[in-house]
Amino acid sequence: MWPRLPVGMSTKLRVLVAGASIAGLTAAKAFHDLGWQVDLVERRETPDAIPTGLFIPANGMRAFAALGVAGALRSRGREIARLSMRATGNDTSHALLADVWPGVGPSVAIERESAVRALLASCPVPVQWGNGAQGLHQRGNQVSVTLSDGTSPDYDLVVGADGVNSTVRLWTWPGSGAEYPGDCWWRGVVTCPADLEDWYAYRCRKGIFLAMPIGEGLAYWAAGTFPAKPFDDPVAGRAARVRERFSDADGPHAEILAQVKDDSRVHFSPARQILVGHPVRGRVVLVGDAAHATGPSMAQGASMAAEDVQVLTRELAGEASIDTALSRYAIRRAPRTSHVHEATAMRNRLSAQPADPATVIQQWPKLSVLSFAALVPAP
Repeated sequence: MWPRLPVGMSTKLRVLVAGASIAGLTAAKAFHDLGWQVDLVERRETPDAIPTGLFIPANGMRAFAALGVAGALRSRGREIARLSMRATGNDTSHALLADVWPGVGPSVAIERESAVRALLASCPVPVQWGNGAQGLHQRGNQVSVTLSDGTSPDYDLVVGADGVNSTVRLWTWPGSGAEYPGDCWWRGVVTCPADLEDWYAYRCRKGIFLAMPIGEGLAYWAAGTFPAKPFDDPVAGRAARVRERFSDADGPHAEILAQVKDDSRVHFSPARQILVGHPVRGRVVLVGDAAHATGPSMAQGASMAAEDVQVLTRELAGEASIDTALSRYAIRRAPRTSHVHEATAMRNRLSAQPADPATVIQQWPKLSVLSFAALVPAP
């Protein structure tokens, strides 16, 4: 870990972290470790229970390690050694993660709910469930926040870690709504087939079917399609439609599809993207999906959130001026978050191509290395 507040910066500085999912829980712990007084609020009454999983590439696990929570995630998840890709009539192609992330560390797949539970257990700051931020007003170096419990406390800093639908972002960056990047996804968690050992994608006629073991005898699956416009898929009959759409998959993917029977356990949503070019305004700062959400192709949501928190709190630990630290944070994060958006768009274009997938399969190891090369150096 890094030093606490430098000489000249009061140990009574107060921060509000809005949002108690992965980004917010990580931020609350990091600010507590830094010596700040932390309030952590969440408008939901309970944690997320959406039956999905997370793949956290090595750069994310490196950041979580710097923040002191990687062990909790590794203990509940499953380390992944390869990214595998296959299509009907093609041999499976493998990208070794030791080549994709040379010397960086492990990549981990984990059930999302397990990841949130691990971070909750590691966070020394209590979550104020059902107490959302309802408005904010900046006055000089203070931010007054109206909370749903009827109070309006003042803070030295507000951290918007409240996801792609961030209210903190919408108040401070009006008009910054999410956009559709061109992909829609069904997701769920089932019992893991015995022969599923890695992150394994199957290029079907109508999209991509991805599966991976996530520990505790479970597998996470995500099935994506790439229409020009987003659409809705009603819950009733959703499982049967997924099985039909991706019915040309075989092997462990077919075993997983056979388990997809409960409509209520199939989560569906079009992807959404956000890229706030400069995620700092006054004493309000955005981290994670609130600042730069992307589709899941690069699996960088949790990783970018952890890197954001790592860089933000390191800058605050090393500067006597909060405003200088915030400016340095925004400048340091811009190249990496822009790269993730650009690489995600490139991978989506390749996935959407109706041509024979053999070329993508053959180039899969090279494509994987190139996609993540910019993220191999420490943030």
